[in-house]
Amino acid sequence: MYKNILEVPLETVAVYPNRVSHRTKNKKNVPDRTYEEFVQTIGALTAGFAHYGMTENDHVSFFVNNRFEWIATDFAIMALRAVSVPRGSDTTPKESQFIFSHSDSTYLIIENKEQLRALTEVFCAEDWIRCERIFVVDGGDDTNIPKDLIEKVHFYDEVMEIGTSLYKKDPQLLHRLSGEIEPDDLMTIVYTSGTTGNPKGVMLTHANFLQNIHANTPRLGVNIERPETTVVMLPSWHVYERAFEYCAYSVGMTLVYTSPGRFGVDLLQERPQVLITVPRMWESIYQKMLKAFSQMSGVKRNLLFLFIKINKKYLESNQYLHGSYVSLRKRGTVRRCFATVVHFLRRGFFLPGHLLAKRLFKPFIEKMGGRLRVSTSAAGALPKHLDEFFNSLGIPVVNAYGMTETAPGILSRTIENNTFNTTGIPFDNTEVEIRREDGSATAIGEKGVVFARGPQVMLGYYKNPEATEKVLSEDGWLNTGDLAVTSENGEVIIVGRMKDTIVLMGGENVEPEPIEEKMKESVYIDHAVVLGQDKKQLTAIVAVNEEEMMKLAAELKLSYEEVVLEGRDSISHEDIIRHLMKEVNTLISKEHGFKTFEFVSRILPVKNDFLEGKELTQTLKIKRRYIEERFHNLVKHLQEDIIKFRKK
Repeated sequence: MYKNILEVPLETVAVYPNRVSHRTKNKKNVPDRTYEEFVQTIGALTAGFAHYGMTENDHVSFFVNNRFEWIATDFAIMALRAVSVPRGSDTTPKESQFIFSHSDSTYLIIENKEQLRALTEVFCAEDWIRCERIFVVDGGDDTNIPKDLIEKVHFYDEVMEIGTSLYKKDPQLLHRLSGEIEPDDLMTIVYTSGTTGNPKGVMLTHANFLQNIHANTPRLGVNIERPETTVVMLPSWHVYERAFEYCAYSVGMTLVYTSPGRFGVDLLQERPQVLITVPRMWESIYQKMLKAFSQMSGVKRNLLFLFIKINKKYLESNQYLHGSYVSLRKRGTVRRCFATVVHFLRRGFFLPGHLLAKRLFKPFIEKMGGRLRVSTSAAGALPKHLDEFFNSLGIPVVNAYGMTETAPGILSRTIENNTFNTTGIPFDNTEVEIRREDGSATAIGEKGVVFARGPQVMLGYYKNPEATEKVLSEDGWLNTGDLAVTSENGEVIIVGRMKDTIVLMGGENVEPEPIEEKMKESVYIDHAVVLGQDKKQLTAIVAVNEEEMMKLAAELKLSYEEVVLEGRDSISHEDIIRHLMKEVNTLISKEHGFKTFEFVSRILPVKNDFLEGKELTQTLKIKRRYIEERFHNLVKHLQEDIIKFRKK
């Protein structure tokens, strides 16, 4: 049992010093690092940062993308009992400034000088006065660095040179510092995704992340004596990826850093046994496989889909006989016994097809490297068709659920009990309750809000007690804001989200309100509702200002009847939609501080007949769920049109 996260690499290196810890796949030919080199780098950075004054309780804003230096820096900061405030280097300058300022950071770590130049445009004088040192990962010189910052800027080459010398003189530094770190020490503040709004800083301790190692790692089924590999594509600062990396180091895995463009190639080359993924990745692979199927002869393609269906039925029955099934009502003994007999017979009937399917599917399994034992999918719901397709094809995908506020694990399926279309069971040491609005527990199959309690639950939101009180009770229960039902056998199925945060299929978190508010800057748009939960891209319902729209219609030489069809809620004239879409693209853009995944791909213009008490609250705020339900069928057609458009 670990006392803190820093102990993880220190214990692993003592047993497997020469095992490869990191491999980077890019054009720079970065050499492999062993666990011994990994710990040496952590030690050198720790000593180097200490030389420049970093110490206990300092807050360190840390804007760097996936690379070996990211994780080594993470461990070095925690070794000094400082508090990391991480985000990727692609974070917008405006959001970086908010995080640096709000987190009370006194140190800044960035990737390169170009990033520093961008930050100088948004950081105020007070930010730079408070910033004691600026560390730049990529090498360079003082060229183009503002004169008033030159003395504060230090490149990693310099930090490593000084730190290596100091660490050689004190080789027990990390072990000594590790002994001083307590489980409840604040380790990091992770800011939830935001754009022009203000993200919240989630305060997480060593104990929060240790829960993942103690409870989640066993579900991966890694044998530390047999080295295994994982290919990493998700951002290291995201708690899902970060917690997984800590788990991976505890069992001596090799982490291969890749990129979206190289992912498929690296799967074939590295042949990982374990992956952590998001639904968007499986959607991409699914589309590629369908394209490959379409190039087959009709007979072979039909045979392949037939065996996928056969294998699905076999797996469903096999899962049922192992206690893994979905029943949203409590059944009597007779019904359960009858179902058991049916599934026993059905499993035997489909067993020959299952055995043949394993041979037939082997070429497709090889496309994933051929050695994949388990892949965990989280950061958004795994669509039913992807869940069933890949597991039936022999590519094991285990659904999981968590939050930044729980570092992140709450629920997951297991390799042994991988029930289709469920989210799974609570991790060890974790309590989960599904509650009604009055706080009472729901019955089997009844929808309610997920509450979680355990050692992974955050301390709270940094400098935001009001937001903390809304979600975290005095006795430690966290209101996740997500909706779920419970199956008869205790498995939980997440069915929706109470809160407004949208999670796209790629795992990106989107706060819709800033986007909606920006869209309303158009004279044509009175209200906007952004949609996209578990979808590839955002769409939006926009209630148009009729007066301004008719002015536009006149400019386009269109009559009222052509624009507003009688008996229709939506406005479907292509010229109007095209003009409104141009407005939206101008407002929701990189120039206005929005990320590419926050761009709105299509809109549904509707009449602004929104009424107080129906579509609007008494303070004239939109009722998101009401509007989504009212226009559900139109939105469904809009999203289907996006898919058709993409295929064209």
